[in-house]
Amino acid sequence: MVSPAGFRLGAVEVIRLGAVMDTALAGMDTPAAANGVALLHGTLPAVRPAHLPKVLQFCANIDAHHRQGEQRQWVARQLPSGCRLAETEREMVHGVLVTPRRELPVLHEGLELDAPEQWLWKMLYATEYAPPSEAEEELRELRLRFPTAVRGVAGARGLSVVGTAADPNPEQPPDFQYFDASSFHLATLHSDALALACLQKAVLDAFGREVARMGESEPLRRKVGQLERDLLVFRRGYWAADFGRQAVCTAIIRNLQRGCGLPEALQSLVGDLGELARQVQAAETETTNAILGLLAAVGLPLATGLAIWQGLPQSGAPSLYRTLAVTCVTTVLLMSAFPGLRRLFVTLFRSRAGRGSRTGRRGRIGRGGRP
Repeated sequence: MVSPAGFRLGAVEVIRLGAVMDTALAGMDTPAAANGVALLHGTLPAVRPAHLPKVLQFCANIDAHHRQGEQRQWVARQLPSGCRLAETEREMVHGVLVTPRRELPVLHEGLELDAPEQWLWKMLYATEYAPPSEAEEELRELRLRFPTAVRGVAGARGLSVVGTAADPNPEQPPDFQYFDASSFHLATLHSDALALACLQKAVLDAFGREVARMGESEPLRRKVGQLERDLLVFRRGYWAADFGRQAVCTAIIRNLQRGCGLPEALQSLVGDLGELARQVQAAETETTNAILGLLAAVGLPLATGLAIWQGLPQSGAPSLYRTLAVTCVTTVLLMSAFPGLRRLFVTLFRSRAGRGSRTGRRGRIGRGGRP
């Protein structure tokens, strides 16, 4: 199966979030953009070496407005039944391995970068333009520790691996040579590392949108508590996951995390959820104080009046009505004399009115927007 951009598809692999995290995203009022990652394994078309970066760019571009969206439509058709591309995705994260038969050709003359470094930078960014002056420092920060005859870098755009010379084991039969093992690692461990980083980004994006939505109105304790628990599960599961002694895989994940700003996004989420929890606590404290103040403003005069009424020689109905009238007048005077009591009274009923309006809005969305 060949795509309009020339990508020859070999296999499709779909990795979904686990049941716990998938349920957490499904329970959010803001729909998550994605809950899984699709890996498309294959080979680039046979073109001149200088054209490979541009071909890779066309193969990874799934923008609906690029070439009438033909590449995006082709990718969507390769997904299993029930799966679809996220509407927010415009470019696929790619992992590519380039190996020479003899040696890598120099793509741009007059640069300080040698041929392998030029290939690393151009294939990582999938561009036909020459590397800039700061490319050498950038490659140094994104470098992966590969064994001899192979170099690699990883960043927000994906993974780029190149062979620096001819295969070190040409005597071996096909499928057992040195670069065959590199290709196998790219299709397995290294692709899994890319998929894990993409899942982390999808989950953090979903959490960010949900927290932003909750911040638009007074948050609810139950929702904030549930988000905090779900984020803890994510941190101890997906975020803390590693590949054991596979240092290259761990480095790939860390590079993608830094390139996409995921550590900063996680810390921001933790801080935002903590702020929402403090707002919930403050709102509940205000409500409790309002109830206690209202009870004191009404209950104290009422209890005093009833005690006086019971001590009267004639504690009949007329005297009871007079006592209740005096109690009401006393309560009104207390409200007028002490502004704090008025604020507590207004806070109590404003909070109850706010909860009622939010419940009404949720009911309308549920009936109109969901089956």
